[in-house]
Amino acid sequence: MPELGEVAHAAKLLSTNLKGKTIANFVTDAKDTLVFPSISPQERSKIEHAYVSKTVADIGRHGKYFWIILSGGRESAKAQKKKAGEYNVMLMHFGMTGWLTIRNVHSHFFPMERSRNGQKPDDYEEKAAAEPWPPKYNKFLLSTDDGVEMAFTDPRRLSRVRFLQIANSNADVETAEQIENELMKLEPLVRMGPDFSKAESRWSQDEFLEVLSKRKVPIKSLLLDQAVCAGVGNWMADEILFQSRIHPEQYTDKMSLKKKQQLYNMLCEVCEIAAETEGNTDKFPKSWLMLHRWSKRQKKGERSVTADGHIVDFVTVGGRTSCFVPKLQTLENATHESNNAGDEKLEAKENSRAKKPKTEPADDDDLKPARTRKRTRK
Repeated sequence: MPELGEVAHAAKLLSTNLKGKTIANFVTDAKDTLVFPSISPQERSKIEHAYVSKTVADIGRHGKYFWIILSGGRESAKAQKKKAGEYNVMLMHFGMTGWLTIRNVHSHFFPMERSRNGQKPDDYEEKAAAEPWPPKYNKFLLSTDDGVEMAFTDPRRLSRVRFLQIANSNADVETAEQIENELMKLEPLVRMGPDFSKAESRWSQDEFLEVLSKRKVPIKSLLLDQAVCAGVGNWMADEILFQSRIHPEQYTDKMSLKKKQQLYNMLCEVCEIAAETEGNTDKFPKSWLMLHRWSKRQKKGERSVTADGHIVDFVTVGGRTSCFVPKLQTLENATHESNNAGDEKLEAKENSRAKKPKTEPADDDDLKPARTRKRTRK
């Protein structure tokens, strides 16, 4: 699933290739009623017509969402003046298997679930270059007046594309920041937490610690909560916990203050690096777990190991496969005395599970529907 880093890459592709250009053609998949929620094919037809001749004013992103801001259009000068301060926005979310492709423009992105032992297959680029245009499973096609062609694809139809109108409350200041502020007041972005890759968006350490103090859940589950950490998905959560040396099953109410502070620092650092590198694994630090979490055992008894030689293992937390290093990520004891036998029993169970040897790493079933996921421990 594309996460914060991959979304930053998509936003960069759009900004580099579309910003400032005029839309010459825009066509959506008329049969798809899932990718385009709450809007009929007839309404989409009107939008397709209205978007032609509009200019791509800017590109924005927050967490796993990104958007294209459009301005101008076919309206007369009088109509445009009447609509001053109103902008059209295409708000997009990749879901599990969505992506965008710009014709004849290279992208380093590839679905990690297709990797071979954590690496991109040797023939992947050749196969990608040989694919016909428009791509299979395209949900909308957009082209500009100077010949740039872009396709939004999704074979599983779990992505979402919304067409919004934003009324800028400060029409005298026509900036992407002003429009983003208005956009963040609307569904579904209004329910999103901070994007920790952006210093202006994220909570302070004290604010983050206050959130932790009010929760009693496994830390992996909290990091995946988009109302807390927008943009953090499965692999990023695993990386944050590995760099913090925290077990994915560690309960938030049983973490020491030092670990919580370390978690905040690593949350900011990993998100920043993921966005800066645009999710390009070739540019990730060699010490990152991400480079090893997708590797599968090749023969009996063989395990994937980190750059430092530590064995990588897997555990299921909240229905999600979590990769971690048992030697470095252990469960902490309670930071305060348990008030009842139930808490003590739970803590003992957690410690027992952390020490239990695994016979084989679990397959990463992050992309499977919850009802079909299999338990990874026997």
